[in-house]
Amino acid sequence: MLAASVVFPLLLFCYASWANYRTAFSRADERIKQGLDLSAEQALRVFRSINVTFDSVEQITRGRTEQTLRINEAELSERLKQFVNALPDIGSVWILNAQGDAIVSSLFFPVAPAANAPDRAYLKSQLAPDSNLHVGEVQRIRMTGRLIVPVSKWRTDTSGTFSGITEISVLPQAFERLYEPLAERTSASFALIRDDGAVLARYPVPTTTGIKLDASTGFGKLVARSPEGGQYTSVSGVDGIERRFAARKLEGFPLYVTSSLATRDIVQGWLWQMAGHLVYGLPATVFFIVLILLAMKTTGQLYDEAERREAAEASLRQAQKMEAVGQLTGGVAHDFNNLLTIILGNLQLALRQTPEGRQQRLLTNVYHAAERAAELIKRLLAFSRNQPLNPRPIDANRLVADMSDLLGRTLGETILIETVRGGGLWLTEVDQAELESALLNLAINARDAMQSGGKLTIETGNASLDEAYCETVDGVKPGQYVMISMTDTGTGMSQEVISKAFDPFFTTKPAGTGTGLGLSQVHGFVRQSGGHIRIYSEPGEGTTVKIYLPRSFIRRAEAKNETKTPESQKGRLETVLVVEDDPDVRSYVTETLRSLNYGVLEAPDGETALALVQRPGPIDLLLTDVVMPGINGRVLGDAARQLRPGLKILYMTGYSRNAIVHQGRLDPGVSLIQKPFSESALASRVHGVLSTAEN
Repeated sequence: MLAASVVFPLLLFCYASWANYRTAFSRADERIKQGLDLSAEQALRVFRSINVTFDSVEQITRGRTEQTLRINEAELSERLKQFVNALPDIGSVWILNAQGDAIVSSLFFPVAPAANAPDRAYLKSQLAPDSNLHVGEVQRIRMTGRLIVPVSKWRTDTSGTFSGITEISVLPQAFERLYEPLAERTSASFALIRDDGAVLARYPVPTTTGIKLDASTGFGKLVARSPEGGQYTSVSGVDGIERRFAARKLEGFPLYVTSSLATRDIVQGWLWQMAGHLVYGLPATVFFIVLILLAMKTTGQLYDEAERREAAEASLRQAQKMEAVGQLTGGVAHDFNNLLTIILGNLQLALRQTPEGRQQRLLTNVYHAAERAAELIKRLLAFSRNQPLNPRPIDANRLVADMSDLLGRTLGETILIETVRGGGLWLTEVDQAELESALLNLAINARDAMQSGGKLTIETGNASLDEAYCETVDGVKPGQYVMISMTDTGTGMSQEVISKAFDPFFTTKPAGTGTGLGLSQVHGFVRQSGGHIRIYSEPGEGTTVKIYLPRSFIRRAEAKNETKTPESQKGRLETVLVVEDDPDVRSYVTETLRSLNYGVLEAPDGETALALVQRPGPIDLLLTDVVMPGINGRVLGDAARQLRPGLKILYMTGYSRNAIVHQGRLDPGVSLIQKPFSESALASRVHGVLSTAEN
């Protein structure tokens, strides 16, 4: 009812406004037509009088040669003066010979030489080009300084041969005087216009002369579609004001008269009329609007509170679900990674000792399956935000540029890759390897959504997330971020799919083509890095994934480039103390290190390792598991360094449990190798740590 009390008066007012608007323009058209009738009648009277004058001049010059006219110049000049005095709209009458030179004039006797000077060619060009009456353009006569409109007509002798021209100078001021009282105290305008658009007279008087309206103006378009005249609304080509015009052709003459009113005055009159209606209707409407606003405010607050509670509950449920899966993932990751370390390591050893053939192929298949299992565990850790990150300041523009070739080879030739790198991009502090893996995951998802090919656009830029936005997203802090966006032209996703896109093991791909952990891994990495990820998509319209990573305030000059991992090299009989509670993992690691020319000491727990550290003898590197019963790897490392300052330590882990990782980041100065690892990875990492020690 409250809505109706506003809608009904509004609809009624809109209808009244529409009806009065049409009425205002109808009344304006009537006024314009009345003014047009008067101006057309006056203009027709003037030009009919001019026609009569042409006939009179024809009678007094009929049968006379040019010589005879010159002989009787005095008599003829006096007769022409009588014609001019009888018609106040005429400025002068001239009798010209076949070459356009003046013979007799109503202004001068005898005809002054200046009347036929060479510089009078501008007026000759406006004289009659044929036997019909011709109306020229507005000219300023140099001899008198007056503005005239030359109207001319051929004269013929008794045989009908062309013998000269009669020219009557019509004064534009005569028409302006006629128009002035018609336009008094209004925005009306009146004009006399030749059929080619030349403006001969107008009121209000324009500031310049010689105005000509081309075919693109409202007048030109009207003449093209309706030669007899009509109505149109257009911006005036004379004063630049939008006007409502009426135009009419003068019967028997190549001339039009126009009458107009400024549309702004018509609209202003309509607005004043509607304002009178508002005086009565507005107070009542405002009263009801206030009631509606109060009701909307109260209802809106209730709905907002309900939506906030619902969003908070949904966010809490999602967070609890993710936390539960994360705890489950972390709990089994350590044991799984130990098992995979044993499996992968021993498979490598077995493959090295197995000759080519069926057995080697079978072992290779098992090895590849174990690698996929290791990647699956890594993705689970990324999703649960429990993988150790080693963030460094990086330039996202450079990273995207470096990855373009890799993505091109990965996605194939049917997909066009375009990069749009933002200028002045800030640095961001993230784990470069994990960011590259996340972008690769997103690119592969985009490829799968573009089965028939398409375009992938990678864009970077600076972004700021304000408090209002962050309140709607759980766990996101306001501040400055580096944005990396990936947009594909694929099949897109529905809102229902988007809401589940980051859930682990959720996938829209057929069985056997995906684990559903790709986006979950990206989501976990971004949130662990302190960032935010958002998906924008519609079915059939493609997908945009935007990653927001925190800005790093380290100057570019201070940001160090990552050094490449050293190639695998054998040891030089350095002594490595291996501490691992799982005997099979310990056996694999010690055997591998011995094969790499290292001396090896081994311990099943922290207490035994400390006892070995206290003994005399060289120990160049402590290689210890992080998660162990009793003394964990971090406590062992700190105690060992107290006993042997400068001792190099390399940690092994499949799941850190905050021993060497805090807020998802490796503690400063910590060297780490993640389980499961291959022989080459172990050799490379041990050699790298020991090389750093030597340096």
